[in-house]
Amino acid sequence: RGKVLVFLNNDPQDDPQLFAGRRRLYYGRWDYKYEIAARLGAAGALIVHSTESAGYPYQVVQTSWSGEAFELATASGPRSEINGWLTEGAASQLVELAGQDLTQLQAAAQKRDFQPVPLGVTLTLELNNHIRQQTTANVLGILPGSDPQLKAEHVVFTAHHDHLGLAAARDERGDNIYNGAIDNASGTASLLCIARALASLPERPRRSILFAFVGAEEQGLLGSEHLAQQPPFPAGYMAAVLNLDGINFLGKTHDVNLIGNGKSNLDGLVERVAQWQGRTVVPDYFPDRGYYYRSDQFSLAKVGVPGVYLHGGINVRGQADGWGKQQLDAWLENQYHQPSDEYDPNWNLQGAVEDAQLMMHVGLIVADQDGMPQWNAGDEFEAARQAALQQR
Repeated sequence: RGKVLVFLNNDPQDDPQLFAGRRRLYYGRWDYKYEIAARLGAAGALIVHSTESAGYPYQVVQTSWSGEAFELATASGPRSEINGWLTEGAASQLVELAGQDLTQLQAAAQKRDFQPVPLGVTLTLELNNHIRQQTTANVLGILPGSDPQLKAEHVVFTAHHDHLGLAAARDERGDNIYNGAIDNASGTASLLCIARALASLPERPRRSILFAFVGAEEQGLLGSEHLAQQPPFPAGYMAAVLNLDGINFLGKTHDVNLIGNGKSNLDGLVERVAQWQGRTVVPDYFPDRGYYYRSDQFSLAKVGVPGVYLHGGINVRGQADGWGKQQLDAWLENQYHQPSDEYDPNWNLQGAVEDAQLMMHVGLIVADQDGMPQWNAGDEFEAARQAALQQR
């Protein structure tokens, strides 16, 4: 209590029976660590960043944390006075002041019997904050269902419509506008197309469908968090959430990358539609990056709603093995959360169309089947679902 805690990012990954091995869980997320530090009464929390442990380079931390930071006006609970990030280089210098070695501490922290190490270092910090109120909006549209008994239940589609605004300095191209073409104008456009297609069906689905274009995702999923906490109807009436965040710009793929696979029986529906498309569903290619906890379906999952989040695969039709991953890695390194995330006329959007069709058909199956999807037994969100259903 009253101390500044220095955390490693992620969770121990050496033991596949502990914390799901290399698959990141919510408990390895930076926001969970800040939450725990606040609960313990810590004065501050600093997370040691590495590209491997975070799943993204430090430039993403810089662009996400160097500007204004927002939280919901209704946010409550304990708060530390300061939360922040350290590069491994800065963290190494910090622990050296205490006669410690960062590499040795990192190795020790992987063991179950590890105990916090007092550094005997005092942090003196002065902050000058300017607090202002900012209003944004979630834009919701509902397609009413046709079944008298089931229309009170809703299939929820989400896509965030915000990005990062303006950079403090221009990049090497003289650009300081964060356009967010892939992240997430593309997902917003896909959801508009899905909404138009579903609204034009000759017969409406049995369940209602909620189209939610949420704001402030880049500020910590705030729009979807507000939707989850102040919903137009209780979470027990949400059958499932299907989230669109980024599109496949490489072309049609042989595979579908299902993020958060193994969590609910929605997996089987995704596999059914993918097979109809002539594609194969593969588990999350990057389980260590924790993508399931980094987009808007997570906010609704926390209140119990089973969710699907997928990306087009990386096995691109007509391209050599490894080409797709190479292209995605390059985009992550050079465009993700950068002003250079702009529309490119050379994109091949056929795969994006195929992925949007997959999500639409999964949503239709959920809307028309008798029962609602469920989390798999023992999943971290199963208890929240049971509580939500009991409150109907």
